[in-house]
Amino acid sequence: MKAAKKKTRKKTKEPTRTDGRKAMLVYMLPELIEDVKDAAELGHEKAWQFVERAVKKALKRKTA
Repeated sequence: MKAAKKKTRKKTKEPTRTDGRKAMLVYMLPELIEDVKDAAELGHEKAWQFVERAVKKALKRKTA
């Protein structure tokens, strides 16, 4: 009987960032994505900055 082969994922080389951030894929409803983009634009920031700030705020509230 053959031993089952372990599936391995090829590690893709992520571009290195000087600030230490890593990429993360998140699925959201299209209308929520549009709302995030609009809110970020109102605050003169990029969508990822808006989301990062919102997540930090939510986690801080959760642990407080």
